[in-house]
Amino acid sequence: MQTFSYFFTDLTDFKSMPIEMKLGTHEEALNCATFIAREMLERMPSLGSKGLCVTVCDQKGETISIVPLDPIS
Repeated sequence: MQTFSYFFTDLTDFKSMPIEMKLGTHEEALNCATFIAREMLERMPSLGSKGLCVTVCDQKGETISIVPLDPIS
């Protein structure tokens, strides 16, 4: 198991406190980030069109993925 960190960011000024999760693979971490982004937008549609993303970092703190909350139009 690996520890992955997830946080919300606008890639400029805002960065939330990270949430850590233990998952088996990078693919699971990416799937989880996609799920988090989709669920947040569904539950809080007011967050759409604000440029927010879910960023996933590995145990070393290196970014492995950035998933936008809503697709670019």
